[in-house]
Amino acid sequence: MKRSDKYPDTKYFHYYNANPKNRITGDCAFRAISAALEQDYNKTVMEMAELMCKTGYAMNDSKGENKYIESKGWVRCKQPRKDDNTKYTGKEFCKMIQNGVIKHKRIIAHIGGHHIVAIIDGKVWDIWNSTDGTIGNYWVKE
Repeated sequence: MKRSDKYPDTKYFHYYNANPKNRITGDCAFRAISAALEQDYNKTVMEMAELMCKTGYAMNDSKGENKYIESKGWVRCKQPRKDDNTKYTGKEFCKMIQNGVIKHKRIIAHIGGHHIVAIIDGKVWDIWNSTDGTIGNYWVKE
């Protein structure tokens, strides 16, 4: 069974693996960032490695990810909360995008903890369906 068959597309999820070797590995930041920025995966890896050499922040450290994403002109937004202060799931967040409540069509978001995904046109792009996880901080292009 192909992995994309195991995780079929849904209303809020799109199977996507930017890894050029089609590996299933801990490269979520590279996959998400390259998809959201519409740039080559390997370019993303190389640029993040260069930034790591300059700053000392590891490529998979949230500070390193933040610095790289912001260097591309994106703005970090705090974790969204409902009126009762509860958190949004990925599905709920995607629904708000699809319904026009959130105007951005390309988002980079933490979901379910430190995992990071691209959200494009109201769908989480990932190698597994992580939409039940809670949305954390996220970035948008202003």
